[in-house]
Amino acid sequence: MKRELLMCSLSLFMGSLFFLYGMTGLADTAAGSDGRLHNVIRGDTLWDVSQQYLENPYFWPKVWQYNSHIQNPHLIYPGEKVRIPTREELAQMGVAAPTRPASNGAVGAVQTVQGYLVERDLLESSGYILGQDEAAGEGAIVSSWEEKMMLVERDPVHVSLGSVDGVKVNDLFEVIRPGDPVVHPVTRAKLGRQSMVLGILKITRVEEKISNAKIVKAYDPIEVGDKVRRYRPQPLVGVNDLSTEDKTIYGMILKNTRSKENLAVRDTVFIDVGSDDTVRAGDRFLIYRGGEPFQVSRPDALASGITEYPPDVMGELVVLKTAKNTATAVIVEELYEITPGDRVKYVPRSVPPIKKYDLN
Repeated sequence: MKRELLMCSLSLFMGSLFFLYGMTGLADTAAGSDGRLHNVIRGDTLWDVSQQYLENPYFWPKVWQYNSHIQNPHLIYPGEKVRIPTREELAQMGVAAPTRPASNGAVGAVQTVQGYLVERDLLESSGYILGQDEAAGEGAIVSSWEEKMMLVERDPVHVSLGSVDGVKVNDLFEVIRPGDPVVHPVTRAKLGRQSMVLGILKITRVEEKISNAKIVKAYDPIEVGDKVRRYRPQPLVGVNDLSTEDKTIYGMILKNTRSKENLAVRDTVFIDVGSDDTVRAGDRFLIYRGGEPFQVSRPDALASGITEYPPDVMGELVVLKTAKNTATAVIVEELYEITPGDRVKYVPRSVPPIKKYDLN
């Protein structure tokens, strides 16, 4: 009898748990933008989720803020649920409702957004390769009143620069984080260190050796200890800025600026040629792949006397900004899967659309 009562009580308890779980699940599903709830799959990031639902990857700090259960925005796991804020909730968090960027169509293979190849946020967040002899920054974020480790827009910070360094109220600084060394995949030469541009901060008060600042843009989580240097906006590249110069430049895609392996349109990359090689912003490069293909029928190739294979056109990129020996570019056309290590060849604006390119 006691055993039967125990089993009955256990059943009632488990039933209550399932009921509560179901109620919680219903509440979760109903929350967010008209019930939109993203189920995380392998490879997802808040950057990707924000692009998918809000049409702007730079809304990721707001999505993170909206999902308090996510401790680290870099780490979301399969099976985890991400709630998507409504337009009204985004407005309450201080951002405009998402809208699709206006497009002016295409010129040849090059798509444009409001007359430019990329918007300023994408240009700035793409970062750069810091030269071997370049200082990481003029100063650093030395402290913050925020208790959280990862800082985003509107958070206050202190920087290790003051009036003695010529800093003034309303000055803008970019926040950078130098990363791992970049080694050329063929020559093994050290090209420098990849430097992430994490965001922009604005000086609000200046003391002799330290200044108060507020983060006004966050492309990635910012931390105390990150370096800062004066913000010098780069000009955006438009269709009319594409180079018409005749020159011969060959190079290679070193890596994606966000460490992706498979690349597509609008992904930004580093290439191994720069201003010392006469590369300029607006230069167009054909992306191609040469050498021996991944799959070869060696008996058939041997029987036919084939020892070399023709290159294939993979896509096209355009340079956005340059350093001495490297440049940052955006992929504007993808015919096949593009990966780091693919070759690039300069072509002027006058060259016909990509499918008619000649590698000779």
